[in-house]
Amino acid sequence: MPEHQDSQQESRLERSLKGGYQFDAKALFMKANQLTKANFASLFQACLMILLVFVVMGAITQQYITVNEDNTFTIEHQSIIEIVVVFIVAPLISGLYMMGALHARGIKTTVFSVFKYIPLIFVLALTQLVNSIIVQLGLVLLIVPGVYLWMATSFSLLLVVDKSLTPLSAIILSCKVFNAYWYQLTGLFLVMAVLFVTVPFTLGLSLIWIMPLYFSLVGLLYEELIGGGEVRTEAKTLNKNESSFDA
Repeated sequence: MPEHQDSQQESRLERSLKGGYQFDAKALFMKANQLTKANFASLFQACLMILLVFVVMGAITQQYITVNEDNTFTIEHQSIIEIVVVFIVAPLISGLYMMGALHARGIKTTVFSVFKYIPLIFVLALTQLVNSIIVQLGLVLLIVPGVYLWMATSFSLLLVVDKSLTPLSAIILSCKVFNAYWYQLTGLFLVMAVLFVTVPFTLGLSLIWIMPLYFSLVGLLYEELIGGGEVRTEAKTLNKNESSFDA
């Protein structure tokens, strides 16, 4: 039975990398919406927890902010603060992404699921730091490369927690999967971006649904394109080739 499962999971990833997955963006978005509805309580509570963490960190950071006479501001120890924020947020965000993937597998979660990957704080923080650096470099060069890298690395944290990949191999595999379906995935991310832009017009109320929907969508995309569970054969194989990257 385990060997049969290995074959199924391996063929799913290989099929995706070859572009063989029948991508129906509308159907996936609707399914993500249904998953959000079915698991709204745990997702909303987890999102609320993340927002609360940001509020607390913002309050703590205020004491290091100096407002200048020209209304600009400087942040003391900015680099250290940014690294600390990444270490705190990375495992929590990973937990939210994984909740979306688990819901796609039909597994229920609770708000406490968001804390499940705190033991992986160092590898997740390193992955997120690398993601942030390459995205910022892309934005410095041109906006488009930065946006591409942000979308292309969307599965990297999930690959670290679900497949035990190293940060580099997780980022590379995430980019490979994205490249196989860049057009459809870009369309879905664009829809989510538009929804997030509308949040201020609803006085933030729409964020109650849009934020859980985003994590449901990414989790569903991960499960459909890569697959997960306890089977990690294909990830271990790709982990040996982390230096290869089909752009």
